[in-house]
Amino acid sequence: MKFDLVILGAGSGGYEAALYAHRRGMKVALVELSPQSVGGNCLNKGCIPSKHMRHGAYLLEKFQKMHGYGIVPGGFEIDIKGLKSGREEIIRSIREGFKKFAQQVGIPIFYGRGVLKDRRTVYVEGEDKKINADFILLATGSSTTKVGQLSPDHRRIYDTDQIWDIEAFPKRLLIVGGGAVGVEFAYIFRMYGSQVMLVELKDRLLPSDYIPEESSRYLARKLKKLGVDVRLRTSVENVQEKDGELKVMLSDGSQVDVDIILLGVGRKPNTEGIGLEDVGVKKDDRGFVLVNDYCQTSVENIYACGDITSPLMLAHKAMYEGRVAVSHMLGDRDMKRNDLLIPKIIYSAYEVASVGLTEDQAEEMGYSPKVGVVSFIPNPKAMDDGENEGFVRLVVDETTGDILGCHIVGPHAGELIHQVVHVMKAGLKIDFLSKSIYSHPSLSEAIGQSAMEVYFGPISWVKGGKT
Repeated sequence: MKFDLVILGAGSGGYEAALYAHRRGMKVALVELSPQSVGGNCLNKGCIPSKHMRHGAYLLEKFQKMHGYGIVPGGFEIDIKGLKSGREEIIRSIREGFKKFAQQVGIPIFYGRGVLKDRRTVYVEGEDKKINADFILLATGSSTTKVGQLSPDHRRIYDTDQIWDIEAFPKRLLIVGGGAVGVEFAYIFRMYGSQVMLVELKDRLLPSDYIPEESSRYLARKLKKLGVDVRLRTSVENVQEKDGELKVMLSDGSQVDVDIILLGVGRKPNTEGIGLEDVGVKKDDRGFVLVNDYCQTSVENIYACGDITSPLMLAHKAMYEGRVAVSHMLGDRDMKRNDLLIPKIIYSAYEVASVGLTEDQAEEMGYSPKVGVVSFIPNPKAMDDGENEGFVRLVVDETTGDILGCHIVGPHAGELIHQVVHVMKAGLKIDFLSKSIYSHPSLSEAIGQSAMEVYFGPISWVKGGKT
């Protein structure tokens, strides 16, 4: 069988690339492990089911504020069976919808492990077929790993692929890792009634260079306010199971008793056993495929996208890189991969969104950063919604007016950040953002106000007839 493009992996990057390539006239085939894994980790075990549960947690938090809107709640019960049913229905609907649409437009999906036999041939183990193609796109995703000596057993110690199988919310839960996954599950389980302890080895939550410390502090305070026991600079030293519970010794010298442990740290790229070495595709020492700005590997006609290209493992990054790769195959040169313009969004007790540089990063790179910060506390729309917490923070080069970064903590931050992403991508400067029109009342007004803080300067109050 001969195709223009064969894609290994029908996850976020793979299926986006397949549809984009088909739209642009290429004959495409997908190779995926099984019918149940179409959609990849994001759909089946990651961002889609977790956002469903996170929205449930959000509704539970909103439930506590109903009195302020003249609503007297009559109580509720937690039904994990109903939660799982609703969650699985969404996953199934998206997965089956994609398979049906692929069939309708003529994109075949071959099921089994895809292995490179040469630079233009993929062997599908499950179907015992060879597929030839002018181009190959690697979109094989990532897998969970153990944390130190803690290995998931699907019984008392779970990773983020296994946690969906629990039949009841644990009374006491220890989450290892205070990154994006850890803080999301901490909020979810706390709002659904679990006692949650969150341990993080670093000195702050969300310990990423791309997320300002101010964002981390805001989130940590909110989680603690909700009752999450946050332990920083702390790791798990020892775990013993006794009398139906886990006795956990922590590095701070304390012992805690919990029902289960959730490992919220670490994923590895799925680059082993698919023939990369045999055809000359180069990897770094962590197993990530080396690619250029166009997602092209060391082999000219083989490309890669998504979790296997860098530790920034985000579905929308994979989808964009898939389009970059296909565009380059077709001769375009206007689309390039750029991790700085990829929005990073965490869904926890707050939404935490970032794009571009932090102030510290900007200084280290030789810019002269000027920062505009506006709080959501006085924002009328946020007040009406009962969510007037958080801020918008713009980082701008004072010399050129270039927008270097934006960091938002608070209501709908994951949606608001895109206003700035597209302005940055278009190369527009802070004057454009400061002079734009925003509806009132709206959360978006905070972006315009933050831009004015930078471009026009902060408001000076008149005292005694003088400014």
